[in-house]
Amino acid sequence: MSQELEVLLPRESEGRRVLSHEPANAEAAPDAFAGLITPASDRFVRCHYPTPDLGDDHVVRILGAVAQPRLLTVQQLRTFPPVTQTILTECAGNGRASLEPPVSGEQWTSRAVSTAQWTGVPLRSVLELRETAMEVVFTGADGGRYQRSLPRDVAMDAGTLLAYEMNGSPILGQFGGPVRLVVPDWYGMASVKWLARIEAVEKPFRGEFQTRRYVYAEGVPVTRIRIKSMFTDLPDLVPVGVPLRVIGLAWGGDGVRGVEVEIDRERHAARLVGPVLPHAWRRFELDWIPPARRRYVLACRATDMAGRSQPDEPEWNVLGYGNNAVQRVELVAT
Repeated sequence: MSQELEVLLPRESEGRRVLSHEPANAEAAPDAFAGLITPASDRFVRCHYPTPDLGDDHVVRILGAVAQPRLLTVQQLRTFPPVTQTILTECAGNGRASLEPPVSGEQWTSRAVSTAQWTGVPLRSVLELRETAMEVVFTGADGGRYQRSLPRDVAMDAGTLLAYEMNGSPILGQFGGPVRLVVPDWYGMASVKWLARIEAVEKPFRGEFQTRRYVYAEGVPVTRIRIKSMFTDLPDLVPVGVPLRVIGLAWGGDGVRGVEVEIDRERHAARLVGPVLPHAWRRFELDWIPPARRRYVLACRATDMAGRSQPDEPEWNVLGYGNNAVQRVELVAT
């Protein structure tokens, strides 16, 4: 493992929740939500298996129902016109720790989500499918155990990237470098790390991480990110009668139409501020003056462009995926 990778591995001393060290699983740092882009040092980490040690000679093999099987190195990928996109990634199990009754799996609270600028090549620039190809299967270099497929139309979408840079630098090992898949608007399980093989197949892929895991129920796969929101930098104690700016972030695979902040169940429309990027989160703000010395309950509820809003309670499922219930917090005006 390189010295640079060791420095960036998450530590509890940073104020982060580290769920495991080997494989590396840790929530984003407390300061990770201050800006639009999450620094690599603050980003959440999700690995199913130990991080492979891949060198400059790593290649990606393209095979199956394609017009031209080929091998690609990162250096060859860099010869194609680059594309940079700002893309949010959320673990499908984010929020699992709050489910009742409890379920097994990594017990993420609310910080298994981050946004980065990914640079790479659209998959369709290097992949020409035969007419018979139904799906494209992606295999990681972590022993070939992690495999996921995408439907043909999603794989060939202009936004699906073979990425080799994150935030302007080569992708570090724990984040899937030297080359990984990045699928906008889908939960993170689709963005396979340490890409080693891309195979076009002519029938549905039935691998473990496709049909037995990352499903809400049998035959109901986890796919696009559900609409969600969270408060950021909300204090526990506030002075009564003094203006307070309530801020937070909202995101979803189908965009963000609006956010309401509920204060003791009274709804207030928040402002959406900052740049409008199709695959990133939106910041929201609400100015409020606590009128009396007492305890208040605040909640945030986002609505996507299709009109879907966050539910009051989690939609429980046995594997604990897709929890997008409204977040409720308490603060005291003194």
